[in-house]
Amino acid sequence: MKFQRGSIFKPEKNYYKIAGIILMIGCLQFFLAVNLAETQFPGYSTAANTLSDLGDTIPPIEPSTTIFNTSLFLLGILAIAAVYLILKSGGCRLFSTCLILSAIGMLGVATFPEYTGNIHALFAMITFLFGSLAVLFSYRLGLNIPMVIVSMVLGIISLLTIISFFILGIGPTNPLVATLGVGGAERFTAYPTLLYFIALGGYLTSRGKDWVRIRFTDGYW
Repeated sequence: MKFQRGSIFKPEKNYYKIAGIILMIGCLQFFLAVNLAETQFPGYSTAANTLSDLGDTIPPIEPSTTIFNTSLFLLGILAIAAVYLILKSGGCRLFSTCLILSAIGMLGVATFPEYTGNIHALFAMITFLFGSLAVLFSYRLGLNIPMVIVSMVLGIISLLTIISFFILGIGPTNPLVATLGVGGAERFTAYPTLLYFIALGGYLTSRGKDWVRIRFTDGYW
């Protein structure tokens, strides 16, 4: 069996199933936690309020703040664990780097709420940018054509939304923000990535030894 280029571990075992389960659980619990936190935040609007607003009030609006920040921190930890198992199975270094940077961004967003200013904005941008890049580069895990198409569509939607924030800002000068509100526009960055990783987790969970053997034959950087 040929050793896959780009891996930092010798792939003696296949941990993709475990990594897939961890990734899927992490994303599902966060998705459900966000919905729960929104119901506990008086006057919350998915158009006018960002996701970070759920964990950003002074004084905190409980239990919304604790639910959001704890769930996001847990998602970051589980994503890092999934990356470790993917690399230990001989997984792609480029995809793994993007995902772990996004996970570090999640930990930063949960630790430094929105009222901390620039440091929160930096971690949020790291989360969104590298999350969308991880979606785009997930094809290097040896996915089938339908999953590659899904990753390209959702990754491009997320990345283009981020680019619009850079170029047009997050105010009314950005047509996406003017139409959907800042919260709605942000969700077009976060949700395509989140939903894709739920699908990817299920996909990795279903893959078998034959798939791993084929990947190592040609190798993916």
